[in-house]
Amino acid sequence: MSGWRRSRRGLASSRALALVGALGVLGASVPALAKRPSTEALAGAGIADPRAPTPPRRHRFRLALLTDYVRATQACSAASDGCQRFHFAPLLLDLAYQLQFLRYAMLRASFGFGGNAGNSRQAMPAIIQPGVYVGYQGAILGAAFGYSYIHPFPTTPNATNGRGGLGQPALTNNHVIAGELSVTTRIDRGALNLALRVGGMKTHLRHFDLDRVRWFPVVIFSAGWFFGPRRSQAKAPSRGGAKPIE
Repeated sequence: MSGWRRSRRGLASSRALALVGALGVLGASVPALAKRPSTEALAGAGIADPRAPTPPRRHRFRLALLTDYVRATQACSAASDGCQRFHFAPLLLDLAYQLQFLRYAMLRASFGFGGNAGNSRQAMPAIIQPGVYVGYQGAILGAAFGYSYIHPFPTTPNATNGRGGLGQPALTNNHVIAGELSVTTRIDRGALNLALRVGGMKTHLRHFDLDRVRWFPVVIFSAGWFFGPRRSQAKAPSRGGAKPIE
């Protein structure tokens, strides 16, 4: 019995020593794992840090679907004892060029063309919309402020839809000032861009006995895709010139 007890004690002692040794190795490896190479150290070795956010390219082109919305005036008919509210809603294909400078500053010029998707399309069927915006553009979020000009053509005040509808308003000489918030997510070799603008539109309104200049609130939404030249990858150093990272 005494020999059996001594063997059990020896086995327990060996297990305890093995556990202490494992804990010592683990404790020695934790600082090494915790000390990650910095972005500067990786750049010095010619390696791009995958943890760092990718900054926007300097030159980018964007193709987007853009829509404006303006709640316009209404018309009332004494014969039908009813009123109809009109909406101005351009739906455009928007082409844009964006320049990135001073790291996070951006300047974007755009030109959109399309038609009016609102119930005022007989008075304002076709639309062109140039614009320019300037502001901040990070790797994901962006904020900008800018100006655009909405030009409907041809304009026919009080035109009807030919199906018993009331006369529609004509909005001309439309100057838009708006702020923009955007999200840009990198996907493969391009970037998906979603933007929301809120502002005001100064317009010349002509609708029956109304013929004056006034302001309307305007909301603008766009969804597009950024194209640009492929970013050159940092070349890995040759074996002879490779340096260890401390």
